[in-house]
Amino acid sequence: MRNAVIAAIALGLVGCNRPSDPPAGHDSKNMPGHTGPEGHDHEASKERAFHAQEHEEQAQAFADHRGRGHHKHHRFTNAAEWTAQFDSPDRAVWQKPDEVVAALKLTPGMTVADLGAGTGYFTMRLAKAVPEGRVIANDLEPDMVKWIGERAAKEGLANVTTVEGASADPKLPEGLDVALMVDTYHHIDEPSRFFGKVRDALKPGGLLVVVDFKKDAPEDAPGPPAAMRVDDAIVAAHLQKLGLTHERTDRELLPYQYLVFMRKPG
Repeated sequence: MRNAVIAAIALGLVGCNRPSDPPAGHDSKNMPGHTGPEGHDHEASKERAFHAQEHEEQAQAFADHRGRGHHKHHRFTNAAEWTAQFDSPDRAVWQKPDEVVAALKLTPGMTVADLGAGTGYFTMRLAKAVPEGRVIANDLEPDMVKWIGERAAKEGLANVTTVEGASADPKLPEGLDVALMVDTYHHIDEPSRFFGKVRDALKPGGLLVVVDFKKDAPEDAPGPPAAMRVDDAIVAAHLQKLGLTHERTDRELLPYQYLVFMRKPG
């Protein structure tokens, strides 16, 4: 039996896989940041100008998004209240969770990770895909972490471990085979620090898969408005700067989202 670890790190940076209109009283999440490439002064100046415009657009998008009821620092303090929405059959139509899990090509001895697991929408599926392995579900919200643990017990999934993480540190164990993040990248406050920790936790040859919303998806599609979405090329470039290798990007599997596959060298 392999002792592989897939980090099902469900960080409480639960993303726009959640509905656009959360219950009243929940506040918002922070926007992602991007690290510009190093280079000559001229290139650095162009990069700074680009990011200044980008952040201005994101700030406006945040204001617009907030006005529509979607907040960046949601407090998901009542898991029972949210689970009916996060686990809705309607979501499965466009999220295609079983197809996403199949794309990871898991083997029974792995343990799986859900970066931003929330109520365990992907965690439970990952646990069933690695019956001899281990799934680590991480979330920022204590109530979500507790909910996932109780849900796993009810479903008889003894291979699920829960971890309460922080916004810049998912607090992952070392030696992970796979880390999965779904609909959360565009919410991360400090992506370089966060994914630096993910990179360090992956074993040599380990896989990170980021699923998020296409920049060119229809404005009325699930998820954030277009100005807040992060293009898959930007995601791949940012993770490459952290030392991960871009294997491929799949824009065909899901109607509104892409999957970016990054591999740790080794």
